[in-house]
Amino acid sequence: MKDKSVLPIEEQLNRFLQPKCLIPGGLGLWEDYFRKICKAWGEISGEIRPQHIIFSADNGCNMEGYVGYNYEVTQKQSRNMLLGRSSATQFCNFNNIPYEVVDVGIASDDGIGVDRKVAKGTKNILNHPAMTEDEFNRAFQVGYERVQHYVKQGINLFSFGEMGLGNTTTSACVLSALTGADPTETVGPGSWPNKPDLMKRKIGFVRAVLDKHKTSIVSVSEVERVRKIVAHVGGFDIAAILGAMLACVEFKKPFVIDGFITAVSAACAVHMNDCVKDYALPSHNSREKGTELALAELDITQDMVPIQAQMSMGEGTGAILMVQMLKTTQHMFVNVGTFADLMKL
Repeated sequence: MKDKSVLPIEEQLNRFLQPKCLIPGGLGLWEDYFRKICKAWGEISGEIRPQHIIFSADNGCNMEGYVGYNYEVTQKQSRNMLLGRSSATQFCNFNNIPYEVVDVGIASDDGIGVDRKVAKGTKNILNHPAMTEDEFNRAFQVGYERVQHYVKQGINLFSFGEMGLGNTTTSACVLSALTGADPTETVGPGSWPNKPDLMKRKIGFVRAVLDKHKTSIVSVSEVERVRKIVAHVGGFDIAAILGAMLACVEFKKPFVIDGFITAVSAACAVHMNDCVKDYALPSHNSREKGTELALAELDITQDMVPIQAQMSMGEGTGAILMVQMLKTTQHMFVNVGTFADLMKL
């Protein structure tokens, strides 16, 4: 008999699951994601060792008062997360999921959490590129290196969150630039009240930004085009998450997408490396308008998204809930009894 260790992982999974005391297809998406995680790892294992990373940064459009609320909320909430008092960190603490807050661009004099500050916020994208090429590279590298750091410690599943006032606006700009979608398809309320006059203002802002930068975000290279889009109209958080997701692919570690901002980051990542599809796991269907469009870039349809809870909290709240469900089902698939053992009872 052929040593199963040299069999393709798909065949290993089929042989492993076939004798289990399970109704074929009875666990739906959870079997799909068990298979996807094991394929990403290249082995069958029941032990998920997760790490949640929250990237915090301020956005120039918010700091100059064009969108959102007082930009100082970013630094205050980032400190609040360090104290474990936010929604996401409470989820992490209750479920024993380790987390960290990475300051990749908070507009504060001191570093907050893991200090990797590229600058004190981006520039206002209505008038300038959000960041220089060097700043993009530094933010991208922050995300890459945080994943690399934890891979060396044995982490095998990542989830990502973000904190930064104005980042639904930058994400809408990035997604429209990436896909060509009209801002009416990508702009949602974010932290604003969902009122027609405010939505009209936000859509108008995104249109103006796209028009400002339209000649600067083109390239014959798709990888370079994505880099230009994020550098011109995105944020440090998006650049860092992009770097982190591509690192996950390189190190063969699956990762969980949270809501709109991380979905946009994943859409950017798959345009740079199609293999991102093999490592990205959806968590929840954010009520932000552009989420479905962003996930579609990864061939993720709404029936593949387990949590339908109308959330839009950010910080990775939905991703953390998904990680806990993945830990539960991964343990079950590996340890559940066989049909043969059942029949001996």
